[in-house]
Amino acid sequence: MTKRNRKAWSIRPLGLALTLIACGVFAGAATAAPIVTWDLANATGQDAAVLATALNVSATSIDEVGATEWASTAQDGFIAASGWTSNASPDSGQYYEWSITADVGYGVTYDSFDVSLFRGIWGGGHGADLWELHASIDAFATFDLDLGSFDISASAADEQTTFLGHDISALGMRGGTVTFRLYGFNQTQAGDYAGLGNDDGTWLITGTGVNPVVHGTAAVPEPRAAVLAAMGSLGLLVGGRRRG
Repeated sequence: MTKRNRKAWSIRPLGLALTLIACGVFAGAATAAPIVTWDLANATGQDAAVLATALNVSATSIDEVGATEWASTAQDGFIAASGWTSNASPDSGQYYEWSITADVGYGVTYDSFDVSLFRGIWGGGHGADLWELHASIDAFATFDLDLGSFDISASAADEQTTFLGHDISALGMRGGTVTFRLYGFNQTQAGDYAGLGNDDGTWLITGTGVNPVVHGTAAVPEPRAAVLAAMGSLGLLVGGRRRG
């Protein structure tokens, strides 16, 4: 074995090790998991409080804007509002809103959303039966990303319709704060209610509901990710050059 060949043999494992370290960490970070869960099961008509968050992430409650919140707190397992627009498209001033914030130096890669929706507290076919989810990175000043819609027009009165794994991956990886708005519209009876449900059947809402959950990767340190990417590139470069 020549001196040049011995040097190549000693360096290649270093390049391979650096590459495997970087790839291994990134592969582990890519597993989607709950980022934020809201306690809809114990909500009493108005807001849904945060139940749990991933490390290095904070969130706000889910709150109604622009419609009329349910007034009584005698029941639990839902949040609801009336007065949603009867138009076949969302009213920009009527929605449920919440925000998710990654700690400084961290980011979240968004994956999916779980939610249960219902309509018609007072009668069959009433309430908002179309919903649309949007997200923004600047509180909707200039950035407004449409993340898809939910159609519950075929549901019965007071029936929870559950959507699991609704794709929100178009958001990608985001640091800072992401604000979400869930617009209710196409309401057939202005005085009736519609909203999010996770009632266990002890009150009026039938079907199987869920707590709202945003899924994604666990909070990932952005500087660390950049360092690992550089390590992987260095490993490939070192190993490749020494083989020449």
